Parts: sequence; structure tokens; C-alpha cells
Amino acid sequence: MAKIRNPLPLSVEWSGPNRREHYLDHLVKKHNWTVGVEVGVRTGRTLFHLLDHNPNLKMYAVDKDVQQFYTSAVKNKYNSRLIVLDGISWEQATFIKEQVDFVFIDAGHSTKSVSRDINAYRPLLKNNKGLTGHDIDFPAVQLALEQLEIKFDVGPDNTWITK
Repeated sequence: MAKIRNPLPLSVEWSGPNRREHYLDHLVKKHNWTVGVEVGVRTGRTLFHLLDHNPNLKMYAVDKDVQQFYTSAVKNKYNSRLIVLDGISWEQATFIKEQVDFVFIDAGHSTKSVSRDINAYRPLLKNNKGLTGHDIDFPAVQLALEQLEIKFDVGPDNTWITK
């Protein structure tokens, strides 16, 4: 087993703000991604940033407590561009019936939860390079990626993305 390192050094070229939503926005634009999934939305900071800055982007938002971010105003603002799935993160993957460009994993942070989320959502990807997540500074997240033999780069704000 590889040694868990903390913090991991940035391994992507990036000169923008040290915020995950800005980095993901950059990736969406760079790769012309049009369909994504955020697994673990919380208050919606990343989700809303991506939708607000990418008018052709459709997002699936998965969380076990969607009331933290999903209001009637949000529903009206984003309409069909936002599909909300309420429940245990890895169980919700079965409700997505299309291939997606990227998945951003940021729900449970135990090794088991991260592994379950990756295993549930990775088959939905059009291209394995769209698998990304947050909190690579957590040893449990690093261990999940190691156990699944996922090679990744480290982006700003402790994001990770498959190589």
C-alpha cells in the first residue's frame, strides 16, 4: 500500500482561484461537457456556479438531504437543466438513464462510501477522464482511489481528477 500523503501537491497547471467550483467550471468549458453529476451537493455552491456559468450544462444533483439546496426558486430557475435525486448517493446512480460527461464525487468521505460512489457512477461516464471529486486531502479518499487503482491528478481546493 502506498503511503498516504497530506497535503498532496498540485499536479495540474492552474492559475485561477483556489476554489473547486472555478476549477470544475474550467474543465466543463475545456472539455465541452454538457451533462454532469454532483454527488453530495450540500448547499449547492459548486452546483449553482456550474449551472450559472454554463447555460448548456445539464446537472444531476445527488444528496441525502436535498432540502439544503433545492427550493422552489431553484427549481424555477434551472428547470429541466437540474435533475435532483434525493437519497443514499450510490443508490441514486440507477436513476440516471443516460451517459454523462463528468461526475464530481463529494458525498460520504469514508473509504467505503467513496468506493461505492465511484463504482456506482463510473459506468455512467462517456469517458473515464471525467471522474473527479473533492477532499483528496482526506486519507480515506486517497485510500479509496488507491484501492480502486485510480490514477489521478490533484487540482486546486483538494480536487482530484482521473488521468
